[in-house]
Amino acid sequence: MQDQNWNDYRILLAIARGQSVSAAASLLGVNATTISRRLKGLEEKSGTPLCLRDRNGILRLTETATALVEQAEGMERFAKEADKLLGQESILGGTIRLTAVPFILTRIIVPNIGRFIEAYPNIQISLMPENKNLSLTRREIDLAIRFGEPREGGHAVLAQRIGRMSFSAYTTRAFPDLPLGDRPWLTYDPVVGHLPQAKWTETVAKSYKGRPAGILMHDLETAFATVTEMPVCAILPDIIAGSDKRLIRVEGPTAMETMTRDVWLMRHKDMRGLDRIEAMTDWLTTSRLFG
Repeated sequence: MQDQNWNDYRILLAIARGQSVSAAASLLGVNATTISRRLKGLEEKSGTPLCLRDRNGILRLTETATALVEQAEGMERFAKEADKLLGQESILGGTIRLTAVPFILTRIIVPNIGRFIEAYPNIQISLMPENKNLSLTRREIDLAIRFGEPREGGHAVLAQRIGRMSFSAYTTRAFPDLPLGDRPWLTYDPVVGHLPQAKWTETVAKSYKGRPAGILMHDLETAFATVTEMPVCAILPDIIAGSDKRLIRVEGPTAMETMTRDVWLMRHKDMRGLDRIEAMTDWLTTSRLFG
């Protein structure tokens, strides 16, 4: 692929970030026809497909395209540094794809992200509430917030701990005629029985001599919603449940060891130096959203 210029690579970079022709066009401020034409030209010059459309209509990069995007990200960083030297630093813009389990996004990120948007009005945040581990290395996302020590990507992924969440047992204040000791416990489906909160729930429920409820959980968001509506007990993060006036903390018959989970922020190493990614990383690490 000789004689390619920066604008050619910007097209591929925008497709990687937008995952569709229309989104790439929006990122670059051009029409979709232009994106399609330029992509076709790139593929003709490379002699191989660069993007494949999956069954959900999302454009996925081929191995060749992924390698080109990594180089393009480096070119983008150098271009921005050059602009700074020339006093032409541009306003931060573009899209950031951030993923986390639904509970973190809906209960922690969404209530606070307005401050970031106010500071950076030209950046768009794509919030992706996924329990599945979307891949950093395959460029499916830009930033990931995850529980537990990271195991993805090896040296290609940068990870930093941004907080630690403690968990306790909670139940609703409603249904005052049903004693706390008679309320059943929400437990987790065996499919997700490997999760620390699932194992800890089993241990705590046994210590309370509580019976299991007729509902099996798969995630914290569902557990939280269920506890606010039904007379059941569940293990929930103190940072949210502890300040919710609808809930009360359930004290155990004996002192229980506190469960905690570290919260990690991860990104691909090639994202280091991209202004919008650095801005979001700084906000997440300094806002102390996770205690």
